[in-house]
Parts: sequence; structure tokens; C-alpha cells
Amino acid sequence: MEFERFALDPVSRRRFFHASGVATAGGSAALLAACGGGSGKSQNKAATETDIAVLNGAIDLENTAIAAYTAGAPLLKGELLKLGREFLGQEKEHADALSTTVTQLGGHPSRPKAAYDFPRVRTQRDVLLLANMIEHEAIAAYLDALPKLSSPDLRATVASIATNEAEHVSVLLGALGRPQVPTAFVAGSA
Repeated sequence: MEFERFALDPVSRRRFFHASGVATAGGSAALLAACGGGSGKSQNKAATETDIAVLNGAIDLENTAIAAYTAGAPLLKGELLKLGREFLGQEKEHADALSTTVTQLGGHPSRPKAAYDFPRVRTQRDVLLLANMIEHEAIAAYLDALPKLSSPDLRATVASIATNEAEHVSVLLGALGRPQVPTAFVAGSA
């Protein structure tokens, strides 16, 4: 019940993500985008810097999800453990793809933190609630990031990851005994 109160409190969630070093995927991108102007070359450079900043924010979110699924695995049992491992693998694939893209753009991908200050989880339900909260944050951040990216290919990659995160939410809601498609839109919560 302690974790459930935390998960339902938006202020606690914001503090957790802020303390974890996770901003929305496009948090600093607006400042970088405003620095563009002048020649086409400087606009391209500014767009690339914005893309790198946005993608590094997404990598931070993926690393948070990886850490959560890894830390929560010992509390999961049976099919939910199998599911948690599958989601962990997908989060790693997301982080790897985003890191490769940042490198290709000439940037340095964000690295995982040494430790994440997750709220204390004691039960399988707590793990599912934590994962659900992180997945919702990721969806919101990816949706926020989409218009900030400079190329259709980057937007397609981010949209694909957001879709996969929404699939995770649906499955997690089912595992929690909640409606898997509670609304027509999954917008996440930031």
C-alpha cells in the first residue's frame, strides 16, 4: 500500500524522476532549438544537437526502465517473471538503438547511472506498479520528443518505441487486474 500511494501521487513521481536524473526526452531541446539561425550549416548543427539532446533524454528513460525491471525481477514469479525479462530485453534494445543513433549523429550517448533511487518495492504488485509508472513517463516523453526531432527517420524510431511502451502498459495493466485499454488514447503522464 505504501508504494501504491507513492505511485498515485504526481508530486512524488516528479520528484523521483527528477532525482533519478531523468527529464522528459525533450526537456533541454527547446533551448538548443532556439539557438539555431543563420546559415543552413548552423541550422543543421543546431538540429543535430537538439536530436542528440532529445535522444539522450530517451536513453536516460530507457536506462531507468532497465534498472527497474532488473531490480524488480527477484519479486516476480512465473509468467510475470518471464514477461519482465522480455520487457527488460526490449528496453535494452531501445537503449542500444538510441545509443547507436546518438553515436552516428556524432554525440556521446547517456550512460546508465551507478544507482537509481527507486521507491521501496516489496511485492510483485509494487514492481508492476513501478514498471507501469515508468512506462507512462516514457510514453509522455516520447510523445513530447516527436515534434522536436529533425528527421522523419528519427521520428519513426521514437514513435515505434512509444508504441512498444504503450504495449507494455497494456500488458502491465492486465497483470494488475485493470482494464488493458482503459481509454482510446495512451498519452502517458509527465
